[in-house]
Amino acid sequence: MSNPRFMALEGVHNFRDFGGWTTPDGRSVKTGLLFRSGHLSRATDADQAKINALGLTTLADLRQPSERTREPNILPDPAPVNMFETAHGGHDEAPHLAFLREGNLSVKSVQDYMVSAYQRIPMEPHHQHIFAQVFKQLTHDEPVLIHCAAGKDRTGILAALILLAVGVTPDQAFEDYLLTNTAVDIDALLPSIAKRISEQTQQDVEPEALRPMLGVEADFLHAAFEVIGPLDAYFERALGVTDADRQALRDTLLVQ
Repeated sequence: MSNPRFMALEGVHNFRDFGGWTTPDGRSVKTGLLFRSGHLSRATDADQAKINALGLTTLADLRQPSERTREPNILPDPAPVNMFETAHGGHDEAPHLAFLREGNLSVKSVQDYMVSAYQRIPMEPHHQHIFAQVFKQLTHDEPVLIHCAAGKDRTGILAALILLAVGVTPDQAFEDYLLTNTAVDIDALLPSIAKRISEQTQQDVEPEALRPMLGVEADFLHAAFEVIGPLDAYFERALGVTDADRQALRDTLLVQ
């Protein structure tokens, strides 16, 4: 994981700056403002020191309440002024755990589930609401962290939308998304994750069946954008982000 975008942390996975990508007119997204990661519940003291140094003013937690209760964040100090959280789901089981509990898992069934999840996420009102909150905050030119559980699916969709909104090419937005596969040693994680999922779901889980759920695939993000449809319409109708808002984002987040 030698990519300079990544911050090497002990207890937080997939923490990285998703600025630095370029637009066709030669500008680039500012670095030091846009961060993405997995949850912060296992942040060590050393991790906290590194995260605190970023001066985050906004933290958007895309997890549902039951996930936040099970693995509460260890927040930066001082805590970000703006804390955005989803209210959907209450203490209901996370959708991926409900799926895994059904059993009969295979690589194909897990891939199919991931495609369906990516088609669901950007169309759900509670996700659209928090996405809109983040977009509004981005014009303040202050450091923002968006995260979910693993920092790859819900976070990956929102990060791609942000990059596309300011004019980064789709190829680069997908490149940023796929960096998750370099952040995580999937082979090393599979046995322990399978054991934990087995305990949580009371099902026998073959580690290899979980591989599509631990990484990311371009087909997953393509599935999200198939249901999102034309970006201009999605931004305005689903998120309330107008053309003028997007211009303000470009003025704030892009540099020559």
